[in-house]
Amino acid sequence: MDRTDDAWMVIGEVAGAFGVRGEIKVSSFTDFPDRFKNLKAVYLGADRRKHDVVRSRLHQGRTLLQLDGIETPEQVTALGHVDISVPRTEAMPLPDGAYYLDDLLGVRVRTTEDVDVGPITDVLRTGSNDVWVVGHGKQSVLIPAITDAVQELNVEAKYAVILPWVLTSVE
Repeated sequence: MDRTDDAWMVIGEVAGAFGVRGEIKVSSFTDFPDRFKNLKAVYLGADRRKHDVVRSRLHQGRTLLQLDGIETPEQVTALGHVDISVPRTEAMPLPDGAYYLDDLLGVRVRTTEDVDVGPITDVLRTGSNDVWVVGHGKQSVLIPAITDAVQELNVEAKYAVILPWVLTSVE
């Protein structure tokens, strides 16, 4: 998840073509699948090419999008597996205390003993709990985002405090 531009939010990825009319199968990254129903436009790829949404529908639990100017399966295939973004100003409102996963990127992690571990560079969704990737390359450590490991998280102030046992379990 490389989501470094704060003005944009990635809500899914082009997963392929559906049917013969150029509908796009979406791999959704959002906890709000209904959000696709009201979209007027989406932005595709790293250069965020704007496409008006002609239609959005669910088919067997998967979102399908019909975008203006994309009318064949070949056009969908040519897009590749690009990100589907919207301006962050169109983000779904969250309850107090909740945050978007990409808000964690750059949060500085330290232990209760004040040992700097590094910034969160990625978030892995495992099903049972999220896992933070902290640091870079071979220096990265995986931190389970659970209350037994994370003592404090302040997304707005961009810091997190973890318990030291998390680091000893990876050595």
